Amino acid sequence: MKLKYLFASCILGAGLLSSCADEFKDINSSEGDISTPNIRFLFTECLYQFEPMDYSAWYYDFPRIGAWGQCIVSPSGNVDSFNLITEQGSTGSNIYDTLRMINDLRYQISQMSDEDKARYGYIQYLCNPLAVFLAMGDSDMYGSLQYTEAEMARYGGTLYPKFDTQEELYDYWLKELDEAINYLTTNNISDILGNQDFIYNGDVKKWAKFANSLKLKLAARLVNKDRNRAIKIANEVIANQAGILESATDDFIYNRGRTNNHWNNDFPQGAGHDLLIDFMKDNRDTRLLSAFTKNEFNGAVIQAFLDQGKEIPPYIAENAIIEDGKFKGWTGPGEPWVRYYGAPLKIGAGLEENNKWIFDPTGLLFQLKTSAGGTRDYEALSFRNQELVKGIYDFTYPDAPDVTPDKDIQITPWYGIYFSAAEVQLLLAEFKLLGANAPKSAQEYLTEGCRLSAYVYDKAAELNQVPYYSRTCVNDPLDATIKIDDTMVNEMLSHDAFKLTGDTKSDLEKVYIQQYIHYIMSPLDQFINVRRSGIPMKNSTLLPWEEFSDLLDYSTLIPRRFKVSEPAPTDQMRDITIAAYKAQGFSYGTDNADPDKLNSQRVWVDEGNPQFGEGPNLN
Repeated sequence: MKLKYLFASCILGAGLLSSCADEFKDINSSEGDISTPNIRFLFTECLYQFEPMDYSAWYYDFPRIGAWGQCIVSPSGNVDSFNLITEQGSTGSNIYDTLRMINDLRYQISQMSDEDKARYGYIQYLCNPLAVFLAMGDSDMYGSLQYTEAEMARYGGTLYPKFDTQEELYDYWLKELDEAINYLTTNNISDILGNQDFIYNGDVKKWAKFANSLKLKLAARLVNKDRNRAIKIANEVIANQAGILESATDDFIYNRGRTNNHWNNDFPQGAGHDLLIDFMKDNRDTRLLSAFTKNEFNGAVIQAFLDQGKEIPPYIAENAIIEDGKFKGWTGPGEPWVRYYGAPLKIGAGLEENNKWIFDPTGLLFQLKTSAGGTRDYEALSFRNQELVKGIYDFTYPDAPDVTPDKDIQITPWYGIYFSAAEVQLLLAEFKLLGANAPKSAQEYLTEGCRLSAYVYDKAAELNQVPYYSRTCVNDPLDATIKIDDTMVNEMLSHDAFKLTGDTKSDLEKVYIQQYIHYIMSPLDQFINVRRSGIPMKNSTLLPWEEFSDLLDYSTLIPRRFKVSEPAPTDQMRDITIAAYKAQGFSYGTDNADPDKLNSQRVWVDEGNPQFGEGPNLN
């Protein structure tokens, strides 16, 4: 019986296949009949593939370099293996998906008629700064990179692309950026992209500003390698008719669409380093409010701890007004500032008795009981704000254990601010101090850079609907939003940490500190800033470099780059890859993860930079 039904099914299937063949024979096309791709859509795909900081980087790479650069601390405290590299994320290979699309776009334009090239040709120059931005980040931690010959095999290129040295890459990137700037500023371009360009909506002038400003990021990395050249590049940027990113309307804000949230997964949280949190809090730095999270000890939670006879963490209690077992309000700066606390970074601090109220090693100190016999845990520290990094993120406002949770379940897309006028102004402050021919004073650049930086963080919080930005906990009348205003920013800028004195070393430290804080949202840039500036600096009276151990000087035991590994014997690129490692003096065998070697075997652009904590080079 089953065979009969099977036979019938086969006959029916054959008939359907025959019918499908008849229907599709007229619309199937040969390879030669396929039309060329739409250049506008190809460019959008280039943008869509643009990803400097994916999930694997946030999961593996950034927690590590954030700890090395003394921005964050492991939630349970740093341990003596914090400087060891095991798994690695995407840093080092972010360029290739985008470069593949860029090369296709360039090829398609090269095959056009002269008339079409005149119309579409400018689009390939918009891709230059995209490629440079990604490749620069990849090269930061690995040096040599497959770039000029990469992703070209289908257009007659090699299957075995060479590694360009980092020195060659900087020459090539500057050439690419200059080509883009020159074309975009000297040709009468009628834009055809419109909203297919979801960064600048077809505004070619802003793309030229972006390319010109990007040269400053390259120049900054060359400051200690070739200072004269770095200053020369900065002078070129300042003098170029393309202009620079000057206001928030010029910022490179990235959003793939209203349903794209970057990703859903959590990544390892890092508590803010207490010296950094305290420095920002003391100076009323508004970037603290969104860069890190509020802790969960609001008024309602403190009252719940009092009701259950539980001790409140001492550093929180000292700012709380408590009368007859009732929470009455806050002393000191009040909300929102009293909700931000960091952790010490000393190795083993999580096991010390005097730090129990910070790390809670038993897991019981910050815990309350529910009426049903369960428990509810609370966070006393401030952590890197994950909602600046990903979109859809359900948030429950802290409250007493048995209160119906107040939740924020709004579905929001993700917005990333990858490059901004704030960063440009802060870099110009540095170059002015180093002798560049900039029209404004270093103080003017620093002040404007910090003002713009404050609003970059505020904009990121607004766009990503970070908790507390526009609403507070419904059961805490003293809770405050983290939305900022000019009064708050002016108060921040009134502090001495934002004022230059005329002493070059002291002024450079202040500028580097503000760059360091601005880069909290961009951990790789922040680490490169630490690597090239020597800031935070040992014995500083502002934001000092803190020793990781009383027994060892870890400044020479912290990697300055990521490890490289020996290719497999069957890897077709094995010989080329090993040759690139050897040319840079990199270990790639069993000792490739030795922190001492990863500190001393530097990438080309890092040669000449100060050691961690040494402070800026003045020569």
